[in-house]
Amino acid sequence: MAELPLNPDCFACDYKNHNVLHCAAHETIERINAGKDFTVFPRGKQLVTSGEKAEGFFFIKSGLVRSYVQLASGKEQTLRLSGPGDWVGFRDCISDSISHHNVVAIEDTHACYITGALIDALVKDDMNFQKEVFKQMAKEWQEMEEHVVSLGTKQVHEKLAEILIVLDNAQGRKNQVELKVTRDVLATFIGTKTETLVRALSDLKAREFISVDKNRIDILNREALYSLSKIA
Repeated sequence: MAELPLNPDCFACDYKNHNVLHCAAHETIERINAGKDFTVFPRGKQLVTSGEKAEGFFFIKSGLVRSYVQLASGKEQTLRLSGPGDWVGFRDCISDSISHHNVVAIEDTHACYITGALIDALVKDDMNFQKEVFKQMAKEWQEMEEHVVSLGTKQVHEKLAEILIVLDNAQGRKNQVELKVTRDVLATFIGTKTETLVRALSDLKAREFISVDKNRIDILNREALYSLSKIA
């Protein structure tokens, strides 16, 4: 992976017009530019640890991370996969609480770290930025609710189709998904057993919706996956 500048410029960021910065005042962006830290997380590195104080959050510039919780049984439940343009740990940070889940890089990830103290100050000083921050919070809550509903109401094939689309979008919409996680982990995301996931993959392959080559999945019929996933 090519190295990014040590201190990437927020004004030149590819995602500036697609997140809360798009309507922020020039001074607000300058303060974030000056106050953020930039970090490279190799695959397998933990970004957020459950139970620790959430002092800030991460903005994913490139790469892919997995948010998950450890269940009482010892198993992991995947909550979300986040890619470029996503915020990670924002909800716990803005509510000034401990982190309620873990976040780990599932491929080499470049991320900007922004402290809660800086966001608190900017929210007070920039009303437009404040509104967008609230929208970001609402977006995270809605995504979590939709995931919970999906786990309870969608069949395995529908949930698998949905996660393949999510992964493809996160990896640049190339109709080609590189699985950076094991099938066991992927199964936890859609709330099923590994054996059931493998059968569902085989079924989608038989329908010629996808082709599978080890850890690479080619999307052959995107429209069919969208229809199956019932994504609005």
